[in-house]
Amino acid sequence: MKRKLSAALLASAIAASVVPASLMASAQGLTGIPPVEFQVDLDSQKSEFFTVEVKGTSYERGVQHGEALRKVIRPTLNRFKYDMVSAFLEMAGTDYTWDDYRTFFFEKTGLYQTALKEAPELVEEIRGIADGARLDFKDVFVYNLNFDETFWVLEKMTGVDPMLASEKAGLGLPSGHCSHGSVWGEGQSTVAYTLDWTRHFEGSQALIKHVLEDGTVLLTTTYAGTLIGHGINASEGYTFTPHSKFQLAHDVDNGLAQIFIYRKLVEAGSVDKAINFLNSVKPAAGLAYALTDHRGTRTFEVSSNKVAEMKTDGSWMAIANVARANDDLSGSYRQELKLEGKKVDMQALPEIYWTLNKDSVKRFDMISAATKGKTPAQMTVEKWQELFTHKPINKPVDEKMETSNLWHVVEIDNEFIDYHVSPGNPGHLPMETYRFKYR
Repeated sequence: MKRKLSAALLASAIAASVVPASLMASAQGLTGIPPVEFQVDLDSQKSEFFTVEVKGTSYERGVQHGEALRKVIRPTLNRFKYDMVSAFLEMAGTDYTWDDYRTFFFEKTGLYQTALKEAPELVEEIRGIADGARLDFKDVFVYNLNFDETFWVLEKMTGVDPMLASEKAGLGLPSGHCSHGSVWGEGQSTVAYTLDWTRHFEGSQALIKHVLEDGTVLLTTTYAGTLIGHGINASEGYTFTPHSKFQLAHDVDNGLAQIFIYRKLVEAGSVDKAINFLNSVKPAAGLAYALTDHRGTRTFEVSSNKVAEMKTDGSWMAIANVARANDDLSGSYRQELKLEGKKVDMQALPEIYWTLNKDSVKRFDMISAATKGKTPAQMTVEKWQELFTHKPINKPVDEKMETSNLWHVVEIDNEFIDYHVSPGNPGHLPMETYRFKYR
C-alpha cells in the first residue's frame, strides 16, 4: 500500500539529514537551505573537470582521490618526471636523471622532513593518494611539490637559478604565470584569478569536494593526484590565491612547501586565522598569498625570512609574479642586481629588476587600470572574463605556448559564496558555478 509523506514529516526527516541531497534540494521551500555538505553535488558527466567527492580522515580522503583518478594521475606523474624534471636537468647542462632528482630531494633537502613535522595529516593524505592510485609514495610526494620548490631543488643540485637564468636568456620558462584581481566594498568582494602552470599538467585538472571530519567543506581545484591548487572554504566563506615570487629568498632545507601552506590556509577557518598562520610559518619558496572574504582582500608576500603585507591605494588588488613589498630577495637576485650586502629599497630597485619581470609588470598594470575605483557590482563575471582574455594575462596552450590553466571568479557577500571555475584558460571553456550559503 502506497503512503504519502506529509509536509511536516518530510521537514522533520530533512532536518534529521536522513534523506538524499536531491530530495533536500527539492524541498528547500519547506525547510530552508540544507547544510553546506548537501548544497552541491559534483557531476563528472556535466563538468569539464575530473570531479571527486571525498570524506573522512586525511588518509581516507587521499585513498578515495587516488582510486577515483588513478588513470589520469599515472600519465601526469610520468610527464612531470620525464618531460618536466628530466628536461630541466638537461637544459641545465647536467646528465642527471629523474632517479637522481628523487634521491637528491629526499637525501639533500628537508622538504619531506619539514612536511612530516608541520603537516603530518597532509603527508598522510598524499600517502592515501599513492595507495589509492597504486603508485610509489615517494614519487607521489615529489610530484605534489611540482610548483616552485622544483626549481629550488634544481638550483641546489646544479648551482643555477633556473628561473633567473631563463629570464636572462629570454626563454621565459615556465611561460605560465598567475594573475589576480579583486575589488570589494559594502560587504561584498569579487576575485578573479588564473593559476597557470606548465603544459605537463594539461588534461589533469580536477575539482575536488572535501568533507573534513568536523564537517567543514572545501571545494578545491588541483591537478589530479595533488593536494590543492586553489580553493574556497565553503563553510566559512573565504578564498585564497597563491602567486609565485621567484625573486624572493627560499629555503628547501628548513621551509614548508607551498602546497601544504595552501591547504593550511583554506582549512584555517577564517581569513584572520589564515593570516596568523602565514605569520608563523617558514616557507620553502617565496610567494604572495591573497586572502579574501566579504570584507575584502589582504595580500602578503612571504619569503623564507620575512612576511610583508602588500597594499594598494583603494578597495582593489592586483597581483602578478614580481615582488613589490618584501625586500628579502634571493641570493641570485641580489647578485644580479649588485645588491649583495646592501639594504634593499623596494621603491628604488635597479631597472633591470623590472625588465627581467616585464611580463608580470604588464599584467599588474592591466589589472590595476581595470579595477581601480570599481565596485563588486561593476566587476561581474563577464567583466572579469573580458579583462582576463587579453594577453599576457591569458596564455592558452598552443604550438609555442606551454601554459596549462585553471581559472576562477569568486563572489562573496555576508551569506553566500559563488565559485565560478573552469579548467581552461579564460574564455576557452565555460565557467561552472557552485553556490554555497555559508551563513
